[in-house]
Amino acid sequence: MTTRGDKSPWWSDHPDLDAVARHGRAELQAETASAEHDTEVLRKRRRRLIDVCFEWMSRGDQVTVAAADRRFEGRLLAAANDLIIVQTRTAQVAVNVDVVQYVRSDRTAAFDGTTGDRAVSSFRAGLGRYEVEQTPVHLIGRTRAIDVVGIIEASTDDHVLLRDSQGVEWALNRREIACAIGDARSR
Repeated sequence: MTTRGDKSPWWSDHPDLDAVARHGRAELQAETASAEHDTEVLRKRRRRLIDVCFEWMSRGDQVTVAAADRRFEGRLLAAANDLIIVQTRTAQVAVNVDVVQYVRSDRTAAFDGTTGDRAVSSFRAGLGRYEVEQTPVHLIGRTRAIDVVGIIEASTDDHVLLRDSQGVEWALNRREIACAIGDARSR
């Protein structure tokens, strides 16, 4: 590029060429912005719900998770496969993503971001953790039919055996369990 002594491009002496250059730069910027927008739309369309949760967890968002007609507010501690774990003020809630009604980002970067708890990678594994720890857990179903607190005696492929505080044994269809709420202080 040849420039004059005042460092202006040579075409600045030609108003028609200068206008063409400005117009070309504006078109290029508009095309770039449009391509970036289209790329972001495609990225959003390809994500699953768990991917959105992982992004919000990584960013440290404060969220509200709705499942089984209940809402849990706090921060996401895990988001993998069919499991999200929400840390509320009083409890850790393992939620079966398949029954989530919605997840909402209430405040961006409210907490330190994290890559998540890697100790459990599925809802079944989350239930298995309670079995191993033998700590009381509150199981809530997709419907009001399941709402019980007890100790998990066995977590299997298709059901959970739980004994409540009265000594009654329950066999719960695992696919019908929406959330498992444990005391956050016991972890």
